[in-house]
Amino acid sequence: MNRKLYKNVETLHATSLLVLILLSPRAHAIPTALDSLILQGKQQIYQMEFQAAEETFREARSEYPDYPHGYVYQAYITSLFFALDQANDSLARQLDTQVSAAMEVAKDYKSRFNDSAGSYFHLALANSIKALYHIIDRSYVKGYFSGRRAKSDLEKVVQLDSTYYDAYIGLGLFHYYADLLPGFIKFVAGILGFDGNRVKGKAEIHLTAARGKYFKIESEFLFYCIGYFLEGDKANAIRALKQMYRQYPTNQGLGLILAYHHRRSGYIQECMELCRRLLQEKDPGLPQVTDLKYYNLAVCHYDLNEFAKADSLLNVLSSLPTRKSLFYRAAIAYYKGHLADLRFEREAALSYYRQIPDHKQTQYWYGMSRALLKYPADSLLYQYFSGLNLLGSRQFGRSLQQARALKEALDAGKIAANPDMQFLAVSLLASNYYNQWQLARARSLYEEILPRLDKMEDRFRRAWIYIDYQRCLRELKEYKLAEAMLKKAEDADDDYTRIIIEREKFILKQLLAQEKQAKPAGRS
Repeated sequence: MNRKLYKNVETLHATSLLVLILLSPRAHAIPTALDSLILQGKQQIYQMEFQAAEETFREARSEYPDYPHGYVYQAYITSLFFALDQANDSLARQLDTQVSAAMEVAKDYKSRFNDSAGSYFHLALANSIKALYHIIDRSYVKGYFSGRRAKSDLEKVVQLDSTYYDAYIGLGLFHYYADLLPGFIKFVAGILGFDGNRVKGKAEIHLTAARGKYFKIESEFLFYCIGYFLEGDKANAIRALKQMYRQYPTNQGLGLILAYHHRRSGYIQECMELCRRLLQEKDPGLPQVTDLKYYNLAVCHYDLNEFAKADSLLNVLSSLPTRKSLFYRAAIAYYKGHLADLRFEREAALSYYRQIPDHKQTQYWYGMSRALLKYPADSLLYQYFSGLNLLGSRQFGRSLQQARALKEALDAGKIAANPDMQFLAVSLLASNYYNQWQLARARSLYEEILPRLDKMEDRFRRAWIYIDYQRCLRELKEYKLAEAMLKKAEDADDDYTRIIIEREKFILKQLLAQEKQAKPAGRS
């Protein structure tokens, strides 16, 4: 199996881990006191009281050394921190030790209760942690086999006890994510036993949400996150996530998801207020949680065209004594370089852009920065980004005015440093008309540049123009043309854009199915 296939298939295992590990056994009765400790620890995790949860699971391990529960959940806590702090060698060693102990006890537990669904379930959890450890360590072959064993154990769980509802979330994750793998890799993954079925996977996740005992909260969270990020069902998802946040108000992870939603929806002040409030709360000890609060604030000021304030907050973020993930180091470098460019400080901009590596974890920022690295900012590019920010922060009148002025300047013969400027200007004006529901005018503008769009140098932004155009076509019920535009957008090579493309395809598929169902019988 080639290295790329291992990485794609094992992303499935890494995605599954953080929710799988919270499950508990049902089929084989466990001591009531142990069960109470596990449930207590889970509640502490929901409240992001990680130190208290670790102490609870340590007590479970000490009081019940022959049961794998305490070992597995204690390793889970470490794996959660390690996944967000991968440069921490001491955490890596600690996780390796803990997962080895969990595997040993889980195997022994299975040997004593071989016909128990719970024994196979704990092996699945331990193998999932082990897979995550190998993936982070870039040992993809080892990670693949650990993940495959986890899937096999989960299938054995429901074979032994089909009412073991807490197990279906794990299988649902495997089935759902495998369906999103790229074509050839999805085919090979199927041969290897990772069959994708998006509908089945989501139904399995919902089954745990509806009937699970130990994993109801996690499965509800996952179900609505899938709806939000992968299927475009934002209204229902946000309603449910807000309810969860009211239930667990100290869970800053939920708060940051809502802050992200506010920012991406253009409600910048709401995002800033929430992040400022989170900064006043107790630090949960997860470095990326702290980083995200400052990051969101910095990007909010950028979105409001308050570039000096954004730059200042990025400096604060950079100076925090937290280990930054590779993704966020690249994000900081992008915005620092971009802001320097908008100040026309070209050498400073280049020094930051060159810090962004061509790496799987940084594909998004690498793609965003390549055209900016090649061509310096000028007054026209400044006007474009400023107008784009006005649109994104719901200042529609000002954005439209700026977009019109930009296109008029280019049509009058003003020369831009960036040869893609005409495409960018037209797409900005078209996006403004789309947001004002002037769909015909938006379509006309997109069609103005469409014959030449494949010549646009910036692959990243070209893909997003195709995505935006297909949204316009979708609203006009031009579904087949919209599908063709998404096909063109697939030239993008970062995972985030690919996820968005898959989401847009899903929405189109749903609309096509509704249209077909609405047609009277006998009509084509």
